[in-house]
Amino acid sequence: MKRRTFTAGLAALPFLGTSLTRAFAQSAAAPLPKTYSGQKIRALASTGAVWESMANISREFTEATGVTVEYVNLSYNEQYQKLILDLTSGAASFDVFNFAYQWKYEIEPYSADLANIATEIPGAPDLALDDYPKRALDIYGRVKDKLVGLPTIGDVTLFVWNKDAYKAAGLDPAVGPKTWDEVAERGAKLVGNGQFGYAMPAGKGIQTTVTWILIFKSMGGEYFDASGAPTFGSEAGVKTMKFLVEKLAPISPPGNLTWDFPEMFNSLSTGQAAQSMMWPGAFGDLLNPKTSQVHDKVAWSPTPQASLLGGWAMGVNDSSRAKDAAKLYVAWLTSPDIVRRMGLMAGAPARISALKDPELVKQAPNRPAVLAGLQGDVAEYPPIKEAEQIHIMIYDEVNAAVAKIKTPEQAATDLQGKVESFMRRRGYLKT
Repeated sequence: MKRRTFTAGLAALPFLGTSLTRAFAQSAAAPLPKTYSGQKIRALASTGAVWESMANISREFTEATGVTVEYVNLSYNEQYQKLILDLTSGAASFDVFNFAYQWKYEIEPYSADLANIATEIPGAPDLALDDYPKRALDIYGRVKDKLVGLPTIGDVTLFVWNKDAYKAAGLDPAVGPKTWDEVAERGAKLVGNGQFGYAMPAGKGIQTTVTWILIFKSMGGEYFDASGAPTFGSEAGVKTMKFLVEKLAPISPPGNLTWDFPEMFNSLSTGQAAQSMMWPGAFGDLLNPKTSQVHDKVAWSPTPQASLLGGWAMGVNDSSRAKDAAKLYVAWLTSPDIVRRMGLMAGAPARISALKDPELVKQAPNRPAVLAGLQGDVAEYPPIKEAEQIHIMIYDEVNAAVAKIKTPEQAATDLQGKVESFMRRRGYLKT
C-alpha cells in the first residue's frame, strides 16, 4: 500500500524551501478561533503535488488554531476502499476526506452537512458559495439539499489542437471546433504524412469512458429516464458508438485499442495526433519544451458542446470526534485566499476568483478555458454510487466496437443489457 503521512506543524516548515516559506509568510492566516486548540484532525486524500500542498499549507491552520492536521495519502483505489470502510464501520479514523464526486451518493449518509458552517462555527470563514460555478458546485458537493463537500480541485476536460497542423491543412488555427462533427471533419483533413486527426483512446481504461461520455452528452444522451431506468442503449447510445467507430477511429493512430491517458498525451505531445481531449493537469508537461515537441504550437478551449467535470471535494465525517474543528478546517482550506495561494503552489482551483486571478493565469494559461468549461454545459459521470462499475462496462463495449469484435449497434445493446442487469442485482430496478 502506498501511503504517505504529512503532519501540519511549523517545526517542519524549512523543508519546503525558501519559495514556499515566503508564500506562507506573505499572507498570515485570517483570525481563527482557538476554541479547538489541542485537537487533532486526520485527513484522507490521494497522492500527488496538489495534496501535498494542502498538507503543507495546513501548517498555518495549526499555528492559528492550535489544531493539528495529519494527512494520509493513498492511491485512488486504496483511498476509496479505506474511506468507505471507515465511514460505514463508524470507526471515524478520518475526520475530513477528499472525495471524487462519483462517490458522493455512497458517502452522503455518513457526511456532515456543511451548508451552515458560518453560523454553526463561530469565527469560521464565510463559504462564499457564489464564487463557484453553480452547476459545478452542485455536482461536486450537493446531494439533494445537503452540502456534503466543498470543492478542493477544479477539473474539466479541454480540447487541444496543433496550430501548425491546422495551418498546413488550411484550417483557422485561432478557432477550435464547436461540435464533435466538426472535430471529425477537421480530423479527416489533418490525416497524412504520418500525422493523424485525433488521439482517441479505445483501450480498457477510464479515458475511453470519458470519450464515450463526451460524445454521448453531445448526442443528447441521458444515463437514466424519468423512472430511473438506464438508457445507455438509446438512440443516443447507438449514435455514440457509431460515431466513435465510424468517425473518430479512422482518424486516430493504430494501436489505440490499448490506449489510456499516457498514450493520448504522447500522441499529442509528439505531434503524431493534431487534436485531442486533454485534462488540465497535463498542461505543465504539454507546454514544457523538455517534455513536449508541440509546447509552442498548441491552442485549447473547452471540449465541444459540453465538458466533463473531474475534480474533488472535501467532506467532514459526521461521526468525527472533532467535527466542529473539522468543519472549521474545511471552511478555511477552501476559502478564497487559501485557494488562491494553493493555486500558486500546485493547486487546481475551482473558485471563479482564482481562475480569473492574473497571477494564476500567468502561471497556468489554460485557467480561463477551465473556467469557461466549468461555467458552460457540463457532463458528469453516472450519478450512482457504483459509477466505477459502469465505467468498466462502457470501456469494455467501446473497445469491442472499435476492435470490430462487435458492431456499434451490438455494443450499445450489450452495454444496455449489462447496466440493466447490474442495476437489477443492486436493487435499483424491480422488474
